[in-house]
Amino acid sequence: MDQQVLHDIVEKAARAPSIHNTQPWRFVAHDDLIELWTDPNRGLAVLDPTGRARHLSCGAALLHARIAAEAAGYPADVVLAPDGTQPEHLADLRLASASSTGPHDLADAISNRRTEREAFTPEPLNQDVVEALRRAAEAEGCWLRVVDSSDDETAVAVLLARADALESEDPSYREELRRWTGRGSDARDGVPPSAVPGTDPSRRGTNFRLRDFVADRDETGSDDGTDGADSSEDPPAVERPLVALLGTRDDDVAAWLAAGQGLARLLLTATSLGVAASPMTQPLEIPETRSRLATELGVLGHPQMLLRLGHANDDGLSPAPARTPRRTVQDMLEVHDEDPLTGPGPPRR
Repeated sequence: MDQQVLHDIVEKAARAPSIHNTQPWRFVAHDDLIELWTDPNRGLAVLDPTGRARHLSCGAALLHARIAAEAAGYPADVVLAPDGTQPEHLADLRLASASSTGPHDLADAISNRRTEREAFTPEPLNQDVVEALRRAAEAEGCWLRVVDSSDDETAVAVLLARADALESEDPSYREELRRWTGRGSDARDGVPPSAVPGTDPSRRGTNFRLRDFVADRDETGSDDGTDGADSSEDPPAVERPLVALLGTRDDDVAAWLAAGQGLARLLLTATSLGVAASPMTQPLEIPETRSRLATELGVLGHPQMLLRLGHANDDGLSPAPARTPRRTVQDMLEVHDEDPLTGPGPPRR
């Protein structure tokens, strides 16, 4: 395999979203095969004890790799769980012979996709756009349930608030959050302060409780140590994002990988259509609220990702938060040179 093509595929795979930007994946390549492995050492023991979100993150990386390989002219045949004795070995991508390449909207979107944690504009999403996002999720074996009634919105808001409160009151959760958000400016993973809005989420004009990535924020809710916002300030703009729940029929490793691929295809489709997105996963991280979410919304299956969707407010007056960083390809990739007589050689990075 051409080494530049391999490098580009892995680099684009690693642009996938992951829980707290943990990037819980690694790749092994030899000849025309790219192996995807999960790295449990990059898991979140408190927030994700089952590994569901870790596998979903790896599923997103798998979809990015598939798209990147296809755009490079090497469509991949994917086999999930190729070795039953190695549960961390999630998938093999066998690349076909090189073929012609052409424009690929989703591949182009990989470089532009980002999680939008700021407020959206009041402009609603066009129904044709919503249907395109639904088709993107369904293409990977998932379903998408749009939260489109006031009763459903209230149910989601209540469960979000409950789950967020339970997590915020847990010292072990705050310590885990601190480890992944308090890294230095040279860190290549985690969620740095530059990637999140400076406003306390409790001051946002939304009914949906957003995650506070500042683990040690003053209990008063103030960013600067004062006792709250000046009452003379204008109230925050009202946020009315489209909220959608992505899910799967089953709830095992294969389903989690499918959910990750469905999520990634939806997010890349959204990016290509000028739609911004961000996760609201708190109720999915607690078994009680996750189960109640399915019941309240009347869905058959298992919720895997809750999203807010809309149009980013690019007013040009203030810089957008920075993108979350990524590890280098060398950190994630092992290459085994194949000798026709002796077989695979030792790994190199």
